[in-house]
Amino acid sequence: MNTLSNISQISFTQVILPFLIALTSTVVILPYVIKVAYEKKMFDMPCERKIHKALIPRFGGIAIFFGLIISVILFIGLFNSYSFFYLFTAILILFSIGIIDDIKGMRAMDKFYVQIFAAFIVAYGGFRLESLYGLFGIYELPIGIQYILTTLIIVGVTNAYNLIDGIDGLAGGIGLINFIVLGLIFLHLNNLSFAIISFIFAGSILGFLTFNFQPAKIFMGDAGSLIIGFSMISIGIFAINNNEFVSNALYVNNISIIIGSIMFLPVIDTLRVFFIRLIHKKSPFTPDKNHIHHILLKLGLNHRNTSLMLYAANIFIILMGFILKDISINKNFVNLFYLFH
Repeated sequence: MNTLSNISQISFTQVILPFLIALTSTVVILPYVIKVAYEKKMFDMPCERKIHKALIPRFGGIAIFFGLIISVILFIGLFNSYSFFYLFTAILILFSIGIIDDIKGMRAMDKFYVQIFAAFIVAYGGFRLESLYGLFGIYELPIGIQYILTTLIIVGVTNAYNLIDGIDGLAGGIGLINFIVLGLIFLHLNNLSFAIISFIFAGSILGFLTFNFQPAKIFMGDAGSLIIGFSMISIGIFAINNNEFVSNALYVNNISIIIGSIMFLPVIDTLRVFFIRLIHKKSPFTPDKNHIHHILLKLGLNHRNTSLMLYAANIFIILMGFILKDISINKNFVNLFYLFH
């Protein structure tokens, strides 16, 4: 069954209404968040390593979170998987430490330990990579390796997404695109529950973007970037494990290529920046201005055009993922390769 035929069988109430309620709730809540932030003088302070010069609140994650939760509560009856309990528990934990970090700051290692704990929770709840589908000749993974590999991937992608939150509209726009694609993937897999949660995230993020696209009135902060990046990769892993349409490729199932393309931009940019820092004998976690959005700004683009260019790059990479998903590897050729090595 193709995606379009699946969509035609899904009612307005089931998909579009949860999206619109998340969007509307976020838009309604954001002005109050901004007002309170100004009253309490709680801003993302400009400094040498940051691009913005004005005093701007960084609590957009609060509105994203409540837009998400309001829509989830209203449509809780449409979620028929116990896995959601583990996902929402992890989201609540990450939202809590994100708020603490946005208000008074947290040590990086403390946040890192909490992320590991949250990743373990969702891995236990079924969001874990169970197989490499023939990559390096490996299929089903031992249970211990499943937890370790899943935790590394989730924590890595969560922090990679957090690091692209450097200019107006960028992280939100990338998140919006990626969750819409995830929603379409789950419609293709005929999994209504995860399609709905993906579109709810998209609605909350779109609501936030109305206040974050240049000129930004508010930033999402760690409370927003942590729950978005974490949920994006966790839901992506769930899609890989529940793919009914496995290709004949030797190494991968087709959904894993698409999920990889969704995560590609923030991950490859983070790896590139870490490599540059290591070459210069610096800690890979030392803040600097070497991310791709910094480079585009140095070339003369403004925030708006930089974000739009990276949106286009992200969409192009995802489209390539959809194209490459059907490319299979000739097993005879690979067997011959192993014979001579």
